[in-house]
Amino acid sequence: MTPPDLQFVIRCALLVGLVSLPSASADAESQVLDGHPVSVQKAQTWCIAPGRNIPSWDGPSHPECKMTWRALAERDGRVLYSARYAWPSPTRGEEPWRVLTEVLFEGVKGSRVVRCLYAVQDDEARILLAPLQALAIDNGTVLESRVCMSGTTECGSEFAIWDDGRVDRIKDHTVAEIRSQLPQGYDLNTTPQLDLASLSGQGKAWTRGDADCCPSATIAFRLRLDGTELHVQEMQLRRERSKE
Repeated sequence: MTPPDLQFVIRCALLVGLVSLPSASADAESQVLDGHPVSVQKAQTWCIAPGRNIPSWDGPSHPECKMTWRALAERDGRVLYSARYAWPSPTRGEEPWRVLTEVLFEGVKGSRVVRCLYAVQDDEARILLAPLQALAIDNGTVLESRVCMSGTTECGSEFAIWDDGRVDRIKDHTVAEIRSQLPQGYDLNTTPQLDLASLSGQGKAWTRGDADCCPSATIAFRLRLDGTELHVQEMQLRRERSKE
């Protein structure tokens, strides 16, 4: 495995919580921004300049940049806008990979100014980045950034919460807590699926001797969102077949 491939696999594993390393900050692709203001005309119509400083209009944009603007959510008179930018990846391959960047701005209808709150960026040569999704809950709006390893069915999500003019990351404890509740000898090989709309989730569990294709148990659980902490509760395991 080449170093870029290894870095790619490690970042995906970190994202879905299946491994733990001392520090993952160098590979973090989501950013909580400082809320600095920009004109709504600039945010809505101008492509950003490539680079890690997101969003930036200090340099020229990629000549093939395309952007999409949408209203993602609305709460208490404030609107959360999304600008999604795409330009060709510097990595060439059989697929027409792109660098995808999505920036969230908060504003008020009719205002000429919006504030920069959150951004995600990834290169499709490594990771497929789905458009950000928003889910209204009692104490705010949950944002989901979903990524998948290219060429596989392995996907994971990062969550954040928008409320009171700011975005905060949600710390996801689900994988660690599921592992702590599994019977001895069982473990996770793939990421459980989380549904914050119903505060529930499901997944599969493997034990020694199970083939990768054929886990011997399924799991179902309830979720609890405590501020910016996501926890598992009421987990149930169902054995799909008896072990000889």
